[in-house]
Amino acid sequence: MVLRQGALHTIQIVALALGLAPWIPAPAQVDVLTQHNDNARTGANLRETELTPVNVNPAGFGKLFEHAVDDQLYTQPLLVDGIRIDGGTHDVVYVTTVNNSVYAFDANDPEAKQPLWHVNFGTPPNLNTAPFGCLDMNGQIGIVGAPVIDKRRGVLYVVAETRAATGVAQRLHALDLATGADRPEGPRTIQAPGFDPLMENQRPALLLSSGLVYISYASHCDKDPYHGYIMAYDAATLAQVAVFNTSPTGDEASIWQSGQGPAADASGNVYVVTGNGSWDGEQNFSESFLKFTPKLTLLDWFTPTNHLQLDKDDNDLNSSGATLIPGTKLVVGGGKEGVLYTLNQDHFGHLGDEHALQHFRATASHLHSLVYWKSDQLGPLLYVWGQRDKQRVYHFSGDRLDEKPLMIRPEANEGHPGAMLSLSAHGGKDGILWAAIHASGDSWHESRPGILHAYEADNIEHELWNSLENAARDDCGEYSKMAPPTIANGRVYLASFGHQNTGTGQFCVYGLLPVPGATIAAPTGLQAELKDGTVQLTWAAVPDVRFYRVLRRAPGEAEARQIAYGLTTPGFREPIYPRDAAEYTIVAVGVNGANAASAPVSVAARHEHTDRMMH
Repeated sequence: MVLRQGALHTIQIVALALGLAPWIPAPAQVDVLTQHNDNARTGANLRETELTPVNVNPAGFGKLFEHAVDDQLYTQPLLVDGIRIDGGTHDVVYVTTVNNSVYAFDANDPEAKQPLWHVNFGTPPNLNTAPFGCLDMNGQIGIVGAPVIDKRRGVLYVVAETRAATGVAQRLHALDLATGADRPEGPRTIQAPGFDPLMENQRPALLLSSGLVYISYASHCDKDPYHGYIMAYDAATLAQVAVFNTSPTGDEASIWQSGQGPAADASGNVYVVTGNGSWDGEQNFSESFLKFTPKLTLLDWFTPTNHLQLDKDDNDLNSSGATLIPGTKLVVGGGKEGVLYTLNQDHFGHLGDEHALQHFRATASHLHSLVYWKSDQLGPLLYVWGQRDKQRVYHFSGDRLDEKPLMIRPEANEGHPGAMLSLSAHGGKDGILWAAIHASGDSWHESRPGILHAYEADNIEHELWNSLENAARDDCGEYSKMAPPTIANGRVYLASFGHQNTGTGQFCVYGLLPVPGATIAAPTGLQAELKDGTVQLTWAAVPDVRFYRVLRRAPGEAEARQIAYGLTTPGFREPIYPRDAAEYTIVAVGVNGANAASAPVSVAARHEHTDRMMH
């Protein structure tokens, strides 16, 4: 079911085409279409020009708004600019919940309280649906893996697990970015030999590469029977193209990766890491790095020498997943031992530590999140903040990491799972490391209060800001386990479990706070045209604008009502208001928080054949 606000999306109105003032280009906007920013899973946005180590501080940076949703978010928010919805153009943030919901919200406007659309795929199972025997997840288990977006086709791909009359089904959905409606090719029920939709946990983020959507699987609480799967589906038709089972003649060997998606290189080769289970080096590949062709033919693999001990001790190799280092042939990743492996993408070498370029203990316990950045000041860096350990930064020298950390923060976190990291920078400068983690205690089997940190990436001993310094303003509630923050276009989007142990969720949006006394120019050149049963508004673009709002006042109404929020281009269209006339006003909201209103323009429906007015 699709719950939407207002009319269906419509074409953008371009002021220049109607002879208004020349278009004033906005700064280039950044999309975040996949978990950890790119298919290499670096976790870095290198096009952030608004947030810097100078202006991210307790006085000038904080929470702008938050939105409650219907359950916990285990997935990283995704962001797309320039989506045409409800008669105007929006930057849109997409979030999912374990209650099988997908939401699209305006990404910028604090007054846009309601979602642009919301879909729900039906009742999900929960951890009592089967005797799983633990509380790694402590509520519903609907949408767990982060979706992926194809902006060119206007599609969001997501997997939902739903109760059905015959039991439980998992389905791949292809949703229209503007409406949330399933595309005609979907949904597609996920099936494979030995695949049990209740026992298999679609934990890793989806991957879009080579025209294929890749879906990977782990377990709930290591409860047998299960296998590790990676499956490929045609992005255009949703036809299943390939399936690889990591333990076809054994069991387990899940692809878990703390929610990180499979990685893909420039040739479309796909990389995953497996956990505990069966291993024979022929068909069953637990505790291994695996490299595939785009259609999931196994190209190469690496298994550590101590894989049997890793399996015995439940020290999954795959807690961080695989990260590809840009501009090199390196792939790095590590597991619950805290040992980091550096491999050559062209030669994994199969069984034995001697085939790795390097392996060393990079942190005291689980590695759950890696971030790579090449700093202008310090060179290529790898950031880690492991479970029950201190935050560390390692420097690359050629194809190896210096095993002595370049930087260490003094404080250690107290428990599972360590911090989920992301980084924003303007190329190699102005780097900020963002770390989402519980504020205290351990998040293994319960929700815990969360905290978001911002550190200077060239000097992590310098904390710039955190969300509990001014908790009344900036706190975002319970930590969303293993969901990295999303940073783009001067905003930070943080998933949260809400305010209860189960059954609540929200996400918070942070940015530069409004500047007292700041001003912005009022919109000019407002025109209203009655055409094809609609009112079409256009106006001249305003310098330093972040978004526009539209107000409408009908005859007899004492005050105008806001009818559109967060518009990123100077145009709006809606069906002709059912009364005889209406008055429209445009409000511009600046990057500094200031706002200014245009002079109003009036339209009268009874004069549609001639009416075109301007003030």
